[in-house]
Formats: sequence, C-alpha cells, structure tokens
Amino acid sequence: EPYFAWAEDNDIPVGIHIGTGPPGSPYLTGSPNYRARLHSPLALEEVLVKHPKLRIWIMHAGWPMIDDTLAVLFTHPQVYVDIGIISHLNTRKEFHGYLKRIVEAGFGKQVMFGSDYIVWPKALEVSIESITEADFLTESQKRDILYNNAARFLKLSEEDIARHHRR
Repeated sequence: EPYFAWAEDNDIPVGIHIGTGPPGSPYLTGSPNYRARLHSPLALEEVLVKHPKLRIWIMHAGWPMIDDTLAVLFTHPQVYVDIGIISHLNTRKEFHGYLKRIVEAGFGKQVMFGSDYIVWPKALEVSIESITEADFLTESQKRDILYNNAARFLKLSEEDIARHHRR
C-alpha cells in the first residue's frame, strides 16, 4: 500500500506482473503456493479504486485471463497492458487471437509493446514481427502498440517524442 500511494502521489507508473508462471508452477521447487486463480487482473481492483490516479500497466496483458483483462480495461481506463512474453512464447495464433480480442473490444490504445527479451536473444525480433505481421491490425494500430501508446502512458514530452522519431 505505501508503494502504491507514493507512486500515485508522484505520478510514477507501476508495472504489475500478472499472468502465469512456468507450466507446472506449483510443482516446481520454490513455487508450492502458486495458484492460477491469483493471477487474475481483477486482483488489482481494490488498488485501482483506492488510487484512481495511479497509472498501472498489466504485464503480459493478463494472459490467459482475457475476460478478466477486458473487464479491468473497461472499468479502469487508466490501466494499460503490455504484450510481454506472450508475443513470442505463445503460438502466433494464440497471441494474435488474444490481442485481437483486446483490440476488437476497443482497447487498442491501451496496449503497449513489451518483449521480455533479456534471456532469449531472438525474442525481440519475434515480438516485433508478431505485431508487424498481424493482418488484423491497421498500420496506425501497429504504430500505437509499438510506440505511441507507451509514449502517452509514460507521459513523454513532445521533445522526447521528436528526438525518438529522428533516430
């Protein structure tokens, strides 16, 4: 609670890891208390209601909890999602189906690019391709996901945005 209050008071965005752990998580060493029901984006609601100016993004777009993710995006417009690991760890068909549900529900402006590519060298390339090759997205929606939505969420200045576009 003190961290959320401080972040809200200082207008600092907060990323919350929502989504699955590795397959078989409760049976792996170190994860005996893992429960799938606890990674629902709905778990954030009390925080969001208590801190309405807090900017939160849900990592991995809450996969696989699409209905819970859509409910949170609808109810709390300050929430964004990133595509994180789901853009390259899931099958392309599964990822595109999940992203398409979010976009078709009207939340395309709340989706940000994410990669989780630190450990997997080719993941960044695959993650970018998963957006650029999505035939259900317009060019404008692709630009939004790859840059514009994050620029807005992070409140980048016009100078920062201009500098990034010059590169």
